[in-house]
Amino acid sequence: MLTNMDIHLQKKRNVFRKLHKRLLKLGLIALVFVSFSSVTVQDAQASTSVLATTDQQELDALSIQINQSNSYPLLKAQAKAAYKLAYGGSLSLEAESRLNNAINELAFSAIQKAVNNDPYFPKVYWLNTPPRSWLDLNVPGGRYSYDNPDNIYRTIPIDGSSKYIIHGKRTFPGPTDVTFSLISNPNSQQTITYLSGKDLVVNADGSYLITVDSNPANGRTNHIQSTSAAVQLFVRNNLGNWNTETPDALTVERLPDGIQRTPKSKLTIAAEAWTNLQESIIDYGYGALGIKTHTNPVNTLSSPTSSSTLGTLVTQASSFGHFKLADDEALVARVVTGGAGYVVFPVTDPWMVTVDPIHHQSSLNNVQAAPNANGSYTFVVSVQDPGVANWIDPAGLHEGTIMVRWQNLPDTTPATGGPSVQTQVVKLADLSSVLPSDTRYVTPEQRSQQLADRAAGYALR
Repeated sequence: MLTNMDIHLQKKRNVFRKLHKRLLKLGLIALVFVSFSSVTVQDAQASTSVLATTDQQELDALSIQINQSNSYPLLKAQAKAAYKLAYGGSLSLEAESRLNNAINELAFSAIQKAVNNDPYFPKVYWLNTPPRSWLDLNVPGGRYSYDNPDNIYRTIPIDGSSKYIIHGKRTFPGPTDVTFSLISNPNSQQTITYLSGKDLVVNADGSYLITVDSNPANGRTNHIQSTSAAVQLFVRNNLGNWNTETPDALTVERLPDGIQRTPKSKLTIAAEAWTNLQESIIDYGYGALGIKTHTNPVNTLSSPTSSSTLGTLVTQASSFGHFKLADDEALVARVVTGGAGYVVFPVTDPWMVTVDPIHHQSSLNNVQAAPNANGSYTFVVSVQDPGVANWIDPAGLHEGTIMVRWQNLPDTTPATGGPSVQTQVVKLADLSSVLPSDTRYVTPEQRSQQLADRAAGYALR
């Protein structure tokens, strides 16, 4: 049965097909191929990172090659139109200045999803990251739809008729939260089933095995039962403390079935990337930015809800919103955890992309943030540093988007209530009057240390 979201998205697909035709008639698109030049914001410590695998290097190199040969100008124009439509009204100069980057990263993310989409030759691929220079490559950014700076996102292609073994190795204490989601679409995702961190059995030495096939578990631990609809295992490692927690090392093997197969060609991969970008226009431009975000009044956040689509984790509750603030204003958000093991409050630009989460405190999770006396958290979003420990820095932007996440929620709602968030806008001069009495403040030196620790922690990836 179609859900209301499905019906909305189908209607919008028809709208954008008509828009596609209008763009062609207007001659707005030149079919040219251009190379995307990335801006590097970090040097990853590739020599020690569990993410710096040979497969990662090969897939990054292939993504760059596909990107240099396929600029997808028509789809990028459609993506811009869709994002502007979801934004509503005239674009501010700030929003306009960020749009090209958001669309370029959206297109590169579509390519990254495609290069590791062969279930007969599966690999583990880290994606949805800021631009980086590592493994002798300058990798463009591939962020989209509320990338979470805490998250290590990885993909493993899956075919429902095949059998796979995933080998994991954890360096303790390990990530704050871990989820393996079996999905039916790399863009809308559509979760089929999942294995959560609390159910993952890890050996004393940090090793673990996960089996993926169409058979029931039959006593096997860490088993994910696949179906004919499965196309990908989407892995999230949420790092609470960036300086002490590291992602799990992962490899995958497909058990042989006696059939000889040929890897996908670059032409096929480029075509699949085209499909990914086309679907992303609807799923993220209209769905995430339009329906989930801009249907909320400015400077408010929606009530937390769960969803299995549009890139959200089925086991989490999420709240969406967008903000616009003057230089002398602050958005104050009070977040109740609802007993969640992991909570994060990040800000992104008007197009749901982080600006510079490495060198700016543009997100804080419940491990990093200072709690209130009652266990809730109060965050302050403002252009100017208000001196509070839980300042969320929009990196100079006066407007942007927010997606709050609550993960690893308890089965039973605690007496203090489920997850919630309340917001209000105040003048910075009046900020102290609305903050809890036990709010922790920081000196300029302490803030500098916060930022230094943050950058050093991210470099460990």
